[in-house]
Amino acid sequence: MGALILALSLLPSFVSAKGFVRQNDFMNKSGSERTHSLKKWQARMNLPVTGGINAKTKQALYTENYEVYDMVTNPPTSGNWIVVNKSRRTLTLYKGGQALGKFPVTLGTGSTPTPSAKARIHNMHKNPAWGGMGGKYTPVASNDPKNPLGERWMGLSIPGKSGYGIHGNIKPLQIGGYYSNGCIRMFNYDIENEIFPKMKVGAPVWLGTDAELESWGVYQFSRPKKAEAKPVEKQKPIEENRNPIEEAPAGDLLEF
Repeated sequence: MGALILALSLLPSFVSAKGFVRQNDFMNKSGSERTHSLKKWQARMNLPVTGGINAKTKQALYTENYEVYDMVTNPPTSGNWIVVNKSRRTLTLYKGGQALGKFPVTLGTGSTPTPSAKARIHNMHKNPAWGGMGGKYTPVASNDPKNPLGERWMGLSIPGKSGYGIHGNIKPLQIGGYYSNGCIRMFNYDIENEIFPKMKVGAPVWLGTDAELESWGVYQFSRPKKAEAKPVEKQKPIEENRNPIEEAPAGDLLEF
């Protein structure tokens, strides 16, 4: 049987003068810092990452009874592994069936899409050099601030494909969108501190849309909690009067 993982069932919250607001770390910020924090919050909430306050984000932000959880029916390993949700632009780190963390990512464009696959980590490198995609671009050396890989690279083994990986970035404003040549870009802090140290060569990496992931047994929910049906009150049975008062004409009653 699979494992039902409750990630963030009832999230921390507070009530302001304007009503209920779910706890967050972006509403008191501005500019790119606010956008950055909002994207990370959306990822933690299993929401599509946009960096903007859209209808789904408002629902999660202002709905008091709200649930966020993952269900993995058949994890590929009891150890650490990764799921990239192409519909929501998120990366989830799992240990077996338990979600350990969720992060916003950049994915491939319509013409250079991120493939859907059950892949594995093929290699891992710190401070990688970038080869320029076989002559398409000018190669960039390691430790160069213009290196689009950032300072971490996890190459993926995908049947019939090559050159794809999970790495850092030099364009953080593009996180949460479809801008890459097919690779998965992360905020540099996230991959350097939260993902790279916890992964190893051979670890499974599943990449797919919501529908594809669900067909593989990975469900990532974010929704208002359904109201529990109130139990129907049972009507008390009418008790039979065991000592009925006999009605009789007043004239038939004896007077004392």
